Amino acid sequence: MQIKKPLLKENKSYIKENVKQAKQYISSGKLSQDELKKLIKIDPSPTRKYVGWMAKQWILKNVTDIDELRNTVEEYNTFLEKGKAKTKDIYQLKTFDLLKKEVDEINQSGEGISVKDLESDYDVVVDTPELYIASPHTHEASRKLGLSAFAFRDCGDGGKDSSWCTTYKAPDHFNDYYYSNNVTFYYIKVKSPDMMEELNKAFGKKWANMVVVALAVLEDGQIDGYDGLDRQISKEDIKKYTEIIGIS
Repeated sequence: MQIKKPLLKENKSYIKENVKQAKQYISSGKLSQDELKKLIKIDPSPTRKYVGWMAKQWILKNVTDIDELRNTVEEYNTFLEKGKAKTKDIYQLKTFDLLKKEVDEINQSGEGISVKDLESDYDVVVDTPELYIASPHTHEASRKLGLSAFAFRDCGDGGKDSSWCTTYKAPDHFNDYYYSNNVTFYYIKVKSPDMMEELNKAFGKKWANMVVVALAVLEDGQIDGYDGLDRQISKEDIKKYTEIIGIS
């Protein structure tokens, strides 16, 4: 099995095209470089497809609160991905008020995204007697996985939780990595005694903390890794680890 950033090259070309419109506003003096950076950062889509629309709303002062803009666009994007948005192209919504109205109507109708929907928004990449790998797409899913299948840290009361900051109650860490920096996470749990023995041979005393591992695939394709106690794994050890569990 190969772990990689999906459609990375394609995403980069789309990002350039989607940001192009906003850059034209900079050339005409309607938008500052700092404002563009903020808009790119809050765009929840991998291809930054909302930047041009947000830039237009911002320069027209249809919205003046960056947090309100971010939250509303994030909600719309979630509804769109779940097939619940009525307007499939945000550019058909000519003003921020129209976007907010649509988002509010979905929430008020009861057709919005439930906590259960968000918690179940993850892909099971591998599920065998040897290995379990899941890739979360929401903070809620990340937290649920961290408190269930990937719970590792001893809480001292007989229970276990997760050390990874992306599984904390506050969503900031996961959302910043996933939405702002286009990071894809793979949570990995080794179940096979034979595979655990291979980890023991390769990593000595460190192996026990590598029964669960979080791999973060960055936008440029580089991979960071963290063991069950949230200690960063070296590039060399990541290579050995992925070879042992049979992924690349």
